[in-house]
Amino acid sequence: MDLRLVALVAAGGAIGAVARYALQQWLPSDSLPWGTMTANLVGSLLLGILLGAVAAGLTVGDEVILLFGTGVLGAFTTMSAFAVDSIRLAETNPSSTLIMISTTILGSITLAWLGWRFSTSIIA
Repeated sequence: MDLRLVALVAAGGAIGAVARYALQQWLPSDSLPWGTMTANLVGSLLLGILLGAVAAGLTVGDEVILLFGTGVLGAFTTMSAFAVDSIRLAETNPSSTLIMISTTILGSITLAWLGWRFSTSIIA
C-alpha cells in the first residue's frame, strides 16, 4: 500500500466531510434533510463529470481520482447519513420519507448520468 496515496484519500476525505458538515449546518432540515440530499445529489453529479471525463479520454493521474473521487466526493456523499436521516424522518413524517428516498436515489443516479454525458460530450 502506497502511503502517499492513502494520505491523498485521507486529505480528500477530510475536505469532503467538512464540506458536507458545513452544508448540513447551512441548509435547514425542518421538513427534509436537505443537507444530506444536496450533498448526495451534487456529489453524484460531480463524480459523474469526473469519471465521464476520464472515460472520454481526459488524462489525469490516479492521484486525482483518489483525491477527488474517492476522498472528497466519497466523504461528501454519504449513504450512512442518508440511511439514518431516512429512519429519523420515517418516525415523524412517513410521506416525506418516500419523497426523500425517491429523490435521493433517482436524482443521484440521474445526475451522475447527466454529469457523465456532459463531460463525455465535451471531451469526445
